[in-house]
Amino acid sequence: MYNKYYRIMCMVIILLMMAGFTNYADSFSDKKVVLITVNEVTFEDLYEMPTVRQWIENGAIALMNNRTSTTANMLKAYTTIGAGVRAEASADSIQSNNLTEESQKIYRRRTGIEIGSSGIVNLDMPRLQRLNLSGEYGAVPGALGQALRNKGLKTAAIGNGDTEETFARFAPLVAMDENGFVDYGDVSQEILEHDDFYPFGAKNNYAKMAEVFRECYEKASLTVIDFADIHRLERYRNNMSDTAYLNHKAHILAEFDDYLAKISNLIDFDNTRLLLVTPYPSSANIRIGNRLTPLVLVGDGIPPGVMTSDTTRREGIVGNVDIAPTIAAYLGAEGENMTGRVLKVIERQENLSYLLDLNQRVIATSQFRYPVLTTFAIFEIFISIIALLIILFKDRLKHQWVHYFTNLLLSTMAIPFVLLILSFFAKRSLFFVYLWIVLITILITYLVTKISSHRLDNLLILSGITTIGLLVDIITNGNLIKHSLLGYDPIIGARYYGIGNEYMGVLIGSTLVFATILLDRYPCRRHWALLIFLITTLIVGFPGLGANVGGTITAVVAFVFASLRLYNIKIRLKQLFFIGISAVIVVGLMAYLDIHLLGSKSHLAGAIDQIFSEGIGTIPMIINRKLSMNLRLIRVTIWSKVLISTIVILAILFYRPVGVLNRLFRAYPNLSIGWGGIVAACVIGFLVNDSGVVASATGIIFLGMSMLYLTFYIPKEG
Repeated sequence: MYNKYYRIMCMVIILLMMAGFTNYADSFSDKKVVLITVNEVTFEDLYEMPTVRQWIENGAIALMNNRTSTTANMLKAYTTIGAGVRAEASADSIQSNNLTEESQKIYRRRTGIEIGSSGIVNLDMPRLQRLNLSGEYGAVPGALGQALRNKGLKTAAIGNGDTEETFARFAPLVAMDENGFVDYGDVSQEILEHDDFYPFGAKNNYAKMAEVFRECYEKASLTVIDFADIHRLERYRNNMSDTAYLNHKAHILAEFDDYLAKISNLIDFDNTRLLLVTPYPSSANIRIGNRLTPLVLVGDGIPPGVMTSDTTRREGIVGNVDIAPTIAAYLGAEGENMTGRVLKVIERQENLSYLLDLNQRVIATSQFRYPVLTTFAIFEIFISIIALLIILFKDRLKHQWVHYFTNLLLSTMAIPFVLLILSFFAKRSLFFVYLWIVLITILITYLVTKISSHRLDNLLILSGITTIGLLVDIITNGNLIKHSLLGYDPIIGARYYGIGNEYMGVLIGSTLVFATILLDRYPCRRHWALLIFLITTLIVGFPGLGANVGGTITAVVAFVFASLRLYNIKIRLKQLFFIGISAVIVVGLMAYLDIHLLGSKSHLAGAIDQIFSEGIGTIPMIINRKLSMNLRLIRVTIWSKVLISTIVILAILFYRPVGVLNRLFRAYPNLSIGWGGIVAACVIGFLVNDSGVVASATGIIFLGMSMLYLTFYIPKEG
């Protein structure tokens, strides 16, 4: 009897478990995503459309970085969204057509693959695949569509942006699988209608597009609709007066909004998420620096607010690579071959006003960054050259003027800290940015000289406030670095959080000077310097704070080098091997923490995931990308001139005045070890960072300026 009841209970449990698994699977199979792309518009344009305004107010929105592989363009932007990785594309690699007998033959001839009799196919898929195999990031075009196909889900694409001169069918670039195939939809001329009033005499046939959408929405889990009338308008803009252009744009957006209202009635938002995406900005917005584009998410489980992701860790800013993994995750598919992260929603009222204000700050930072940093770099070069000349001919000058000039040397070391705290004062006027930089730099330099009782105190205070200020900011979410002109630009999209290469160089340089000058100024034990090195390394490398991998390697090499020298250990082959092993161990430990404890959220985890998913061949690609970036920067960036000029000036000091550096090293033995660590940091930083020339140039600031400053006081040491 007992066995009978036991068997019945087991069967009931098994049936319940099967039902649970079935419901779990069905919960994904019932879900749908509608992705609408409308190119070259802003949030201000979208908010004028009643239907979209309602989505913005009831859903989540974000500013989207649209960076792609190498030089960005519209074709790459669409391909990147479908790949989940910054991708390549060209005009001769995107020819998508509805399947016909003729297109079947062409596709089979080009790929050797037998394709079905219905659907959409990219006839140029082999060329697109080759472009990305040799591309900067090794993207897999169609990764999103392939992830859904592996799950047994279908995709659809609707939209035609053809003009008289160009072939522009972008929706399949997002919806297709790795073979370039889309299950349903229509991208043919059939969804256009002739209208002489419209640019190129063509416009969307909204009745036809609504009919196609109704069919696709029932059958496909992902439906991509590309609204192309704005695309045609922007291509035709140079032929129009400004008034005619604005009138056409208002009329086109009004028609588009009517279409969105109609298809909204067909969508069940209880099990559907709708994304409205602007893949690429207009030429006019690019010219004024307004490059971040709108992203709207509404529907199943989405509260009003703004979006973020682990790609950016910036509230209100996301990457175009985040769209594909977000769609895949919602539909229960595995987003393989994707570097993006799933979008998250942060509930916030007045979300649009918050984003518009954020966008203005980002634009201001991006626009002011180049002139301010160029001015700083030129100022540093100029002061260094004048300092060298004064050192060479100092005996012929009045002592008072020499004293005043040393304050200028101190000011160059104050500027990185000034640029860190500048966001508290200067906002959106370049004039006031310059004014505040000058005033705050003068104030800090004056206060430092007044409270210093020893010539080393000036350097100790400046390097100390820079080091402590940067470390505190990093562990408190880096809000100052994010908005600093010496931080990073979310429009460029090279980095969104943690510490960028500019401040990474500054931090390592200031830390080495601060820790070692402390030993020369006060009777401290050497372990205090080692503690400062350890804290800095952990904060720079910790994945939860950003994990600048190149910065971690640079810091470990420089700090271990300096630590060995502080204990009078000569650097030979054995010590070099120990330094290298130390860097590998620290980076490996950070990677373990990131992947197994923190959920693979940093750049380091992303690189390791890419290596595991795509093979060891990814490593040469990453190295090649870093070398290519450095070679390009050497030619174009002002920082390469800073680095070269400082190296030349220090080389001259080794010979003239005779013996001056030897006396300097004897006077400050520990600080000279810190200088040696900065040299090691510059060499390693150049090799392991994708903008290593920048990190080396900012790192050498505290080396060059502190050495020049103390050289003025060498005679007093005698």
